[in-house]
Amino acid sequence: MFPNPSEAALTLPQVQLLVRAMHRVAHSDGAHERELVLLKEFYEACRAEVSGLTDYADLTRMPFDPVMAKEVLDTPQLQMTLLRSCYFLAYADGTLSDPEKQAIAAIASEAGIDAKLVNEARELTKDALLQHISRLANVPALKRVASDLNN
Repeated sequence: MFPNPSEAALTLPQVQLLVRAMHRVAHSDGAHERELVLLKEFYEACRAEVSGLTDYADLTRMPFDPVMAKEVLDTPQLQMTLLRSCYFLAYADGTLSDPEKQAIAAIASEAGIDAKLVNEARELTKDALLQHISRLANVPALKRVASDLNN
């Protein structure tokens, strides 16, 4: 099984690529405040670790670069990190919208990532989210959340 995105040791170009991809996903259906806060916090935390000098605003002005993605995300583990990061961000507002699904699929296609890995990433992300809330005693609410994640 692949590690969670937060467990992978990333280089500066990989972090920048992830942020640009997640930024694209966030804006695919009108960026929600939770998504933007999560994205900025992710970059700032990673930026400190990889000595990134690029300001968040400057970084997000540049589009996702599929050529760079193919170069720096050269393993299934790194590709999974990209996909799961995008899915976690998309679910931050409580819903994975059709435009977000389409944005993630387009990013994966442009980066040459196999569709099977995209589906696996979504399932792993949903599982992780469900495990996080599975300790809730309110079973009907848990069932509603599980149903929402499957849409």
